Order: sequence, then structure tokens, then C-alpha cells
Amino acid sequence: MDFAIPASRSGARRRLRAAVFAMGATLAVAGFALPTHAETLAKPFPAWPKSEVVKTMSLDEAKALVAASTGPQTEWKGPTTGPQATTDAVTVVYVSADQSYVSFVNWGRGVTEAAETLGWKAVTLNGKGTVTGTLAAMQQAVSMKPAAIITSADASALQGPIKQAVDAGIPVIGIHSSAFPGPDPETNLFMNIGSDPVAIGGAQAAYVIAKSEGKARLLHFLDNSFAIARLKAQAATDPVKNCKGCSFLEMINIPIADQTKRIPSVISGVIANYGNDWWGTTCCDNFYPYIASALRASGVSPSQVHLVGADGPPSAYDMIRKGEYEVATVPEPSTLFGYQAIDTVVRAMAGQEPARFVQPVYLVTRDNVDKEGGDKNEFIPSNGFACHYLNVWRNKANAC
Repeated sequence: MDFAIPASRSGARRRLRAAVFAMGATLAVAGFALPTHAETLAKPFPAWPKSEVVKTMSLDEAKALVAASTGPQTEWKGPTTGPQATTDAVTVVYVSADQSYVSFVNWGRGVTEAAETLGWKAVTLNGKGTVTGTLAAMQQAVSMKPAAIITSADASALQGPIKQAVDAGIPVIGIHSSAFPGPDPETNLFMNIGSDPVAIGGAQAAYVIAKSEGKARLLHFLDNSFAIARLKAQAATDPVKNCKGCSFLEMINIPIADQTKRIPSVISGVIANYGNDWWGTTCCDNFYPYIASALRASGVSPSQVHLVGADGPPSAYDMIRKGEYEVATVPEPSTLFGYQAIDTVVRAMAGQEPARFVQPVYLVTRDNVDKEGGDKNEFIPSNGFACHYLNVWRNKANAC
């Protein structure tokens, strides 16, 4: 998928920054208030173009997409050139929204690993799963005056300290902090790192259509208070709705905070209305352990209901491996996101835009559950990303 910004626009942006730096001192003497060099470096570049939801998908197209998405992830599609990283002492801060959530821990682990390869220091602060806790952690991060702040928290809820950071010349880099990958001027993120939500939903739809031979009866589970969940839902369900032999049954909204209370009665209602032969897709795998428990309690066999998830926490790998209702998931890369964040810091410090790279989606199934990091219950692409990034940062051409 091409997220390239037109060269003329990105080039104009770089020339504008250079002009600001060159003229700053002269105009300051004349009484003009201009952004400082650091403030300009911390401000986001223009947002990348957003991908569009695929409305229709033939059976052959679905099978081809599944074949491409379940294969080895050996090809490196990320940056191979870029600025050299400084050898000076550098500190970056990772503000985790909640260190009890395995994905946030893995992303932070990647940040620390990547920083340490450069001789940098990475500090992790824990928002402890609350807005007040994350705000406090972000404010603490700003006060530390690091080279950059990386966060897994929702950027829209942190605009106060994020703006303070940008004004102080500290770029803020999100990992799943807004809906789309790329710079996000609306939330003041120099870069938001993540998978393409449209591609995630499309991969789910392809698996459902392909493995049902175009005959699936589909339910979609989500918490529709999240914009990204609604977007994934559209991408996962539109191709099924337009699949001639398929049936879309219902969009089921379950607030994540209410899932333990709501899911048993929801599944009872689903079985009463639609029977026990259907497919399920979702915005996030955390629904599925509760759904599986409710299905078992209702006497539904794992051979009858087929769940396709997203995010890929350890519970998803375990259910797929055991054949417990979940048959596939689209995981997020774990430590790769941390390396991508440090690469963005290197580029921000050099006054350059983030690399236009989004890791392709990967479908985990029972056939490949122990590959591409699956033996560790996480998605670690076998494309040598750590080696490739280090080559860029050290301006070397070693084989990876």
C-alpha cells in the first residue's frame, strides 16, 4: 500500500523548515516571533493519505489475499536509507498507557532494545490504565526534557502535555495513539505508528469469505465508542455484505468495560436468533475468551463457530493452537513498533519526516501459529528489521 506524500509537498516542507532556521535570527532582531529551531522540528509533517475500505471481494481475490497474508514475512519493506543516529547521550521516554497490557509491554520492550543498540537510554513510565495516571506520566515525561516521548496512550486525551512537549521542541510519537499510521497534525503527533486498520479488517473479511467458500453467516463484535473499531468493522463486514452467497447477521456492540457481564446473555441471544453455525469477526481479541466460555456453557462445538480476531494477544495464539473456536487473528507487530519509533526519533532529530513504512498485515492460523514469533505468542516478523534499522542508523551496508 502506497502512503507516499508527493515529493513537491514534502520537499516544500523541508525547504520551509530550512528557511525558518536560516532567517530566524534576523527576523527575531526585527521583532518577529517565529518558532524556535526545536519547536519546528517537533511539529508534525502533513498526514499521509488514508486507505479506502474494499467494498467487494470475489472468492478468488479472498483466497489470494489469505495466501499472501499467511506466508512468511521475510521481505523487509521498511527504510534502507536515512540519517545517521547521534552517538551522543540521548534519553527517550516511553509512556505506556497500561503496563498490565501485553501489547503495550512488548512495544515498550522494542523501544528499549532499539535505544540500547544506539547507546541511548530509554525510560518507561506507567499510566496504569487510567486517564489521570497517563496524564501524570506524560507530564512527568515532559518535565524530564527527553529527546522524544513515545506513547501507547490515546493522543486525544493527552493534548495538554503533548502541546507542551511540542512547544518545548520534544517530538511526540504515538504507537496506536490515533486511528491511522503516519504524522497526525490534528493530535500533534510527529508520527503515529500502527498497522493499517483498513488492511486488518480486509484480511479478516478475506479469511471469512475464503474459508467458508463464499457462504459465511457473519456476526461482528466491537466496542463502537472507538473510531478505529468502527473503521475495522466496516472493512471486515462490507465485503461479506456484498458477497453473493454470504449473509451478514448483525453488528453487536459490547463496551469493553461491560464484556464480562454482557457477553453471556449476548451469546445466548445470538444462539436463539441465529443458531450455532456462524462466523465472528471483531475489532480486538479480548472479547473472544469470554465468548468462547459462553459458547462452551451453551454446548456449542468449536467446529460450529469460527472466530477471526485482531491484535493477537497470547490468548488468541492459545485458542488458535488448541482449536478453541478462534481460527485466525491479525496480530500487531510487537518489538518492531518500538524500533520504528526509535527510527522516527532519529529522523526527527535530523529534521526529517518519518519513513513512509507500514508493516504488511499477517494472518495467524493453526497452520502457521508457531511461526513469525508465534512460538513466543507474539508477532515478530522474520524480516531482520532490527539489523536493517541498525544499518540505517550507523550508515552501514552489512547483510541482514
